Amino acid sequence: MPAISEISSLLETLTSSIDVFKAELARQQLSEPSLSASQPHPIDDPTYVPPPLMYEARRLAVSSLNQLRLLLESPLEAAINISMASGEIQGLRLAAEIELPEILDAATDPEEGEDIRVIAERTKTDQRKLEGILRHVVKKGWFRETKPGYFANNRRSSTLRKGRHGSYLIKNFNDYVFNVHGKLPELMTHPDESFRMARDPTHTAWNIYANTGLPFFGPNGWTEKNPIEAQKFASAMGSLGVASDSGVVYDFPWVELLKDKDAIIDLGGGQGTLSCSLAAAYPEIKSFVIQDLPGLRESAEKFIAFKGVSDRVKFEEQDFFEPNRRKGTGNYVFILQKVLHDWSDEEGAKILRQIRDCLFNSKSTLIIIDPLLSPAIFTAKAPSAKDSLSALKGKSHYQPVPPPPFIPQDFGDNWLIAHSVNISLIAMFNSFEHTYFSMSHIVELAGMKIKKVNATRGYVQVTEIEIS
Repeated sequence: MPAISEISSLLETLTSSIDVFKAELARQQLSEPSLSASQPHPIDDPTYVPPPLMYEARRLAVSSLNQLRLLLESPLEAAINISMASGEIQGLRLAAEIELPEILDAATDPEEGEDIRVIAERTKTDQRKLEGILRHVVKKGWFRETKPGYFANNRRSSTLRKGRHGSYLIKNFNDYVFNVHGKLPELMTHPDESFRMARDPTHTAWNIYANTGLPFFGPNGWTEKNPIEAQKFASAMGSLGVASDSGVVYDFPWVELLKDKDAIIDLGGGQGTLSCSLAAAYPEIKSFVIQDLPGLRESAEKFIAFKGVSDRVKFEEQDFFEPNRRKGTGNYVFILQKVLHDWSDEEGAKILRQIRDCLFNSKSTLIIIDPLLSPAIFTAKAPSAKDSLSALKGKSHYQPVPPPPFIPQDFGDNWLIAHSVNISLIAMFNSFEHTYFSMSHIVELAGMKIKKVNATRGYVQVTEIEIS
């Protein structure tokens, strides 16, 4: 039997998925995305939820493109490029800090863009240095060069505008992640074996970078002693959450779950991104409570007011390691979104036990919203993308298709966010994103078990938990 051509198989997946994606755009009367556009496409809106068929077609297209690149790209050139990847990271941070998108918006002709000489003058930066930096980020897909020395916005750069989610990530999250990741090799090869093998949050790459013995999070942690930094981190995490919120909001039966319940309790909910999204989507759910540490009250209440849901979303001070103030006061849906991954299994079990105490003798339930990582494996024997996508036609309820031949189990680049976050967790907290089995373990330590895992159109799953 002749060997299966990996290139041909991946090309077939790419072609099938692109055909479906284009058909879905036409069905929704949407234009095709353009490399020459200066404004976001409707599908770029974080609140846009693509139909299941379209979402899977896009996932398959991106995955097959990435796998084809791995087959075609020179390994040495890949190593050279990745060794200097920080150029893109810091270039984007600079663009956000000098408010480049706004400068380009104000050009006489925003489609043509602005002359680099004008940009340098307005930002009081060195023209030649700035031109080199901008041309590099253009090569990476951010901004456009419309003619020599003229730069304009594109779809990607739109998210860097002041007050938008990309801006918070690039300016706030970038600083922590970039600097702390730089200390990860030092952590992993630390000469003190007890330090490099430690799993507690005071022996991390973060501690090496910040030269502190304080943990990043928690009571008496660094962020508690630096409330402005805590707010910056919360705003960045809120923006990170937006990438998964729509799938969480629309791919899980919240209204049905809230029957006979008094409120949603978003424990460790930060500034309240998820609760506000749920409140906007489901006006029939009357009460949301964001529980977090006192230092986040101000930013949370500002965000809630900005979203216009202050009548239904409230902030409540709560340390999730302490007995929950809602115990015995009613029936609730407790949510833990992106909380457990910040803590060791033992500390996570402590958090869960406080919620478990609230579930006894009540109709309260617990939902954990986190990615469950899969092994990075693929197989040559799998259903074709064309057949899997055909089976999705007309379906309104989201269910992921199986990966086709040579596509990783978690669709590769489509889950890169979750794996990237995992690296940050290791570096900052000595903690991890969970697999199904590690999540089962931590839940069992708290006297509970996994009831059901629900897929979403995003990089997280919604896991229902019950008492053992």
